[in-house]
Amino acid sequence: MNLYESNESYQRKQDKFEKLSSCFQQVFNKDTLHCFTHSFLPYGSFRIGINGQDVDIVFLLNEIKSMNTETTFDETLHQLKHDSSTLNKHIVNLLETQINGNFKNEIIYYMKIEALFPIISILFNDQTKVEIFVQIELNNEQLIERKVVNDLHLPESIHGVHDIERLLVRVRSLPIFQHLLTYIRTWAQHIGLYGQVYDYLSGYCWAILCAHICYKHLSPIKSLSSIEEFSIDEFFLLVKQFFTTFAQFNWSADTFCLYPKSYKPVTYSGRPHIYQRGSMRIISPSPPFNNAARATKKSTRNLIIQGFQHVVQLLNSTNIITTEDKSNALEQILDLNNDFPNEKMKSIVQLIISSETINEFDSWIGWIKSRLSFFFSDCEETCHYTFQSQNTIGYQSTKNKALYAIAFQVDSTTLQQCRKFTVCLQKFIDQVNSFVNRTTSMKFSLEIISIDDWKLEQIKPKL
Repeated sequence: MNLYESNESYQRKQDKFEKLSSCFQQVFNKDTLHCFTHSFLPYGSFRIGINGQDVDIVFLLNEIKSMNTETTFDETLHQLKHDSSTLNKHIVNLLETQINGNFKNEIIYYMKIEALFPIISILFNDQTKVEIFVQIELNNEQLIERKVVNDLHLPESIHGVHDIERLLVRVRSLPIFQHLLTYIRTWAQHIGLYGQVYDYLSGYCWAILCAHICYKHLSPIKSLSSIEEFSIDEFFLLVKQFFTTFAQFNWSADTFCLYPKSYKPVTYSGRPHIYQRGSMRIISPSPPFNNAARATKKSTRNLIIQGFQHVVQLLNSTNIITTEDKSNALEQILDLNNDFPNEKMKSIVQLIISSETINEFDSWIGWIKSRLSFFFSDCEETCHYTFQSQNTIGYQSTKNKALYAIAFQVDSTTLQQCRKFTVCLQKFIDQVNSFVNRTTSMKFSLEIISIDDWKLEQIKPKL
């Protein structure tokens, strides 16, 4: 199994980052702007240096107080600043013009996504995928007043960037942390416990957990030779500490955090305590110390705990003495099966998604995925159902059709006859149908079937 990214793959990503930064610099620079600055910053797996699918980047435009004369560009941005939506669109359109002008013959598809921050998603001919989050920070008097009321004396957080930088301070040895995180991510993805959109843990959550293990069980780097001499035996002990630590942690009652216990996290006046969001609480090491695991539900939390415990049981039941034993045990952990649906599940809600073009299809699936967590919350809170969410979209051979399954511990007849569940399901359907960019070719349907019928469907050839 290829766990680690090749040097060629990383260089391709680095090349895209540098070229994009250069083409944006043509428009956003000290000559064109006196009252704004811009930054182009990596975060996520690309910044950590591990094998991730995307190159995640933040384009940050920041308003500053300047004694210099306004440029024409400054004046335009100041006129637009009172309408954030219009300003965002203007900046995204400028970036789009630069991207198309500099990479016209290198792009397979380009897509703009409206989320908490605007996102530009690009797939290049060499299969490098880049996602650019556009963040604009203004000298907004209303924002300053709100921070004073809530006693927030904190710098504005740049999307994903501060989180990663604070995290890397805790890892002691970056190369060893990279290896551990890559290994754990591979395990989590393979057994179906990875992905915030499916209410499991995000890559950032797994990184926080790995950072804790490295900080607690590694010594500070004394020389490069200490990294080169890091053995399979030592790596095995690190992996074993990871699973033992988190299999024993009381996830239902306790909060996991990297910052000192003496530190009092920020609370917000008149708002629910941020610790109460999510069935697992893994606190980000960067202000305002949000719960990075806030998407988790009781159902997915229990599945993650079972995943930790399963590995511990495997290690305890295996005679591990020699280096070869330890190497084999590491392989066995990665060979564990994705237990979807597990033996407790009795029914499946299967989503059928399709569209005519790849660009539309990706946008359509992205929207539906963004609605899943709301549906999962309703299933637990309103219907009190335990569920198991699939952590991958099942793309069919036609490429523009996909299936996605959610398993439940009650049988299909009970699901179909439960009035509360019917209401929750219709609410989910209505949310899916509310997609503002939906075209007539974007199709969506679902079916409720038994586990046995679903398993029979999996045996049939994909159409």
